[in-house]
Amino acid sequence: MSQKETQKYYLIIITIFFSFYDYFINLNFKKCLMRSYHIVLKNIRKDLKMSQEEVAQALHIQPTTYSKIERGMIQLTLNRLLDLSKVFNLSPEDILSYGKRKEKGFRQTAGNITYVPIHAQAGFLDNFADQSKQEDYLTFSIPTFTEKDLYMISVEGDSMFPTIIPGTFIIIKVLKDKRYIKWGEPHVVVTTDGRVVKRILKSHDPECVTLYSDNKLYQPYDLPKNYVLSLWQVYGKISKSFAPQILYDEFS
Repeated sequence: MSQKETQKYYLIIITIFFSFYDYFINLNFKKCLMRSYHIVLKNIRKDLKMSQEEVAQALHIQPTTYSKIERGMIQLTLNRLLDLSKVFNLSPEDILSYGKRKEKGFRQTAGNITYVPIHAQAGFLDNFADQSKQEDYLTFSIPTFTEKDLYMISVEGDSMFPTIIPGTFIIIKVLKDKRYIKWGEPHVVVTTDGRVVKRILKSHDPECVTLYSDNKLYQPYDLPKNYVLSLWQVYGKISKSFAPQILYDEFS
């Protein structure tokens, strides 16, 4: 073999070596990156006290499929990340920076508004006296909402439409003394029969309150005061949706 052929041979060997080296370095980097995202998803799910089955149901996938996502066996795509952001009620940016915030010493529970996940709202409102797991929920702050001990829940019913659209998040605070009801204002009323969002009006019967819906399809009705387990005043709302155009056409 001539010297020129030898040099060419070694050049080919070196090129192949660095090609494989670059491939494995990038492959390892991608695996580490993906694995970090899966760890973040698992941490968020646990912080929200959600099971893999609950997340899978919200994503409309099999629990085994979601389990593989958390174990790094299925790639985390952009569409999947967007779907998870809706389930966890966190922006994609917040999800991706979730672990970094903890590493830098930020408290994920800093704030005066506590978000109660959908799966926990019924038990939380019905058993408000038991606050043993309150520290497990995410808390945050919003400008102008400066009161202490505020909570955020979602509303699915349409009885307060168009004031409160289904899917809207409302900021609420428990009313400890029913003598200070803000008459005419929306409240979450927890009764022995369930939970409703209504405006509370004074009734002609001193033993009752009148519950009024903004949706004209629902008629006002009286509720005995002794049926009320707890009252939550609605301080505000957060929504990504707007009232249907037809509502504005009626006033144009």
